[in-house]
Amino acid sequence: MQRGISRSLRMTSLLDQLRQVWQRIETQPATASRLLFASWGVTRAILFAGMVIGASYCDPQFYNYAGKLAAGQWPYSAVPVEYPPLAMVLILLPALPLLPFAAIAPRPDPAFDHITHIPIPNPVRYGAYGISFAVEMLILDAVTLWLVQRAARKYVPGDLAGIRSGLLYVLLIFLNGALLQKFDLVSGLCCLVALLALIQGRNGLAWSMLAVATLIKGYPVLAIPMLIGYQVCRSNQTNIWRALRERARPILTGMLAYVVTIAVATLLVWLFAGPQSILHSILYQGDRGTEIESLYANALLLLGWIPGLHVYTIFNTQDLSRIVKSSLDNAVDIVSTLVLAVSLILAYGAYTRALQRWRPDPVVTRKPAASLQLAGAGMVAIFLAFLLSFRALPVHYWLAILPIAALLRLPRARLQRLWLVSLCTVAIVGQLVSVVWHSLVQLQPEAIVVLTLRNSAWIAAFGAVVLALWLPRTSAASQRTAGVGS
Repeated sequence: MQRGISRSLRMTSLLDQLRQVWQRIETQPATASRLLFASWGVTRAILFAGMVIGASYCDPQFYNYAGKLAAGQWPYSAVPVEYPPLAMVLILLPALPLLPFAAIAPRPDPAFDHITHIPIPNPVRYGAYGISFAVEMLILDAVTLWLVQRAARKYVPGDLAGIRSGLLYVLLIFLNGALLQKFDLVSGLCCLVALLALIQGRNGLAWSMLAVATLIKGYPVLAIPMLIGYQVCRSNQTNIWRALRERARPILTGMLAYVVTIAVATLLVWLFAGPQSILHSILYQGDRGTEIESLYANALLLLGWIPGLHVYTIFNTQDLSRIVKSSLDNAVDIVSTLVLAVSLILAYGAYTRALQRWRPDPVVTRKPAASLQLAGAGMVAIFLAFLLSFRALPVHYWLAILPIAALLRLPRARLQRLWLVSLCTVAIVGQLVSVVWHSLVQLQPEAIVVLTLRNSAWIAAFGAVVLALWLPRTSAASQRTAGVGS
């Protein structure tokens, strides 16, 4: 018994020492920054080493575009693409420094001529391009971390050194594991810049960066009502129409900046490749199949034992994805539209309710920390509403949410715990889905359970943010620190 008490006392003493060390670090910004970027270096080195050792480079389709570009086949004009213009810039940019080196430069690869499975391009050229793409993502990842720490120092209560939000960002990206293979993080970076510009009153920059994010992933366009609502909330008028008239100038100038940014990029593609190329990249997203990781495919897999459903999977040679087919395919089209509508209503409705309670308090309305929490939660809720209702839900979509998610502090302790657990679960179980992928394709029950757990965490994260916006604050203290809800 005395040994147990002694061991307990030593453990308590150790925890106290660690707590004191942590407190000293938080009071020393330079030390906190060194620790933060050291953790970034270690975790990213592990990701990079894993990528090289396992030859798990970026999407082979990215290399296919780069190889065709090296042969003079330009995207949109000679090669139909599914991505928006700035996404193609991110895909093709890593190929440019390789072009002078004939031995490793991307080239058209016969692996893409008759696709029946995931293509395996030339390992030397594909590896060189994959490393170049990874370096591009690491640079942008470092910029994102710097911005997250800077924002946390200024706007997140209790995080004066920015190390808590920074370490959370570093950990979540590491657990996600898809940083070096996809470009979704860049969309999240642009949305974070837009959010920070919005609460700083830099209206034109906020709308322009939202447009840039739209030109990378498309769905950030759904945040436009959020930006308009935020501007209306800044008005001193109690009547909604008078508030709209008072804030008409910043709203209209912001929308003009958004439209001009989108129009310039679209016009360049139009002049270079014609309107059909633009229509193809837009319409393709509406015609895509039900990918195996989506909520709809998950539901079909859970119901696959019912006679007559005829659930099976096929390989989509156009975007290299795995599609779930069944006798309910036509119903999925209708259900996906309804789920999108309901999800967006929930997100917009919760954000509007939070705005209505936020406006009457001029002190809270003008606090940058409260503004960041409210606008950030609204933006994340809207994006999650779309992603959950989309017919594809790979784990790398999570990357676009994480830069803002790392800064969110939901006003109720239970919701904050649910939010953090959901973030980690999506990332970790998303990795397990990759491990059991072949079993999932074969519709094995244990793999379906893993996918269901991951998708349940997606839904839980969405529910936590929506509830945080919808429910009132529990105390004056939470009102001073959170800014979400009322």
